[in-house]
Amino acid sequence: MLDFKKGGGRMYRIAICDDDENFLNQLSRHTETILCEKGLITGSDFEIDCFSEAGGIQEKVLKEPARYQLLLLDVELSDENGMALARIFRKHEVTCSIIFITSYRDYVFDCFDTQPLWYLLKPVDFEKFKEILLSDYRRSYADTRLVVKINGRKIIIPFQEIYALEATEHRTRIWMSDGFRDWNGALSALKPQLPLFEFCQSHNSYVINLAHVKEIQRTEVLMDNDRIFPVSRRYYDKIFEKYFTFLKI
Repeated sequence: MLDFKKGGGRMYRIAICDDDENFLNQLSRHTETILCEKGLITGSDFEIDCFSEAGGIQEKVLKEPARYQLLLLDVELSDENGMALARIFRKHEVTCSIIFITSYRDYVFDCFDTQPLWYLLKPVDFEKFKEILLSDYRRSYADTRLVVKINGRKIIIPFQEIYALEATEHRTRIWMSDGFRDWNGALSALKPQLPLFEFCQSHNSYVINLAHVKEIQRTEVLMDNDRIFPVSRRYYDKIFEKYFTFLKI
């Protein structure tokens, strides 16, 4: 059985880069306050890294392209233009959200090729920033994981790590690549949290993750870790159709 640490699963990570250290600290504090007010815990649910120079954030992001879910970039940095920095990241397939923050309105027309989430002008409207931040949190993090309580601890499991969910007597078994975790509740209570395009019922007692399907047979489905889950006659046509739809996405 897998051993989960408290607050396991990947965190929502934010990087802020601004050469005005007073504003950098202010923005970091506001970001932390917004997320904490939603019940999130610093260091467990989210993390904020601050950079005062482009060189530092560039090195970190290119070393770990998937580390951050959100970048807050000043456009006019002392050692680099923030938009040029964003273009470097996109060239290296960094796909996280980017928000540009600047005192100069004219730059807004030059940033579209970097596919930014937003363009904020200083002084920042922090109510608007709060709306954008929480929207991105829901889109790029909260909606990508299953959150359950097991033995009084909050367990966070990214959807991509789940292979199947099995309804057993008085509990739900969550299958991962090399083990499982039992949750004391009904499978029907977890199903609303699952993305419909990725998960599909294969049997009265099983919901499988289509992203890990290797082969669908008449009475069973083979996963990419060679584990087999049952397919009932009732769900065969539905899972077969949904799997091919999933492959086209």
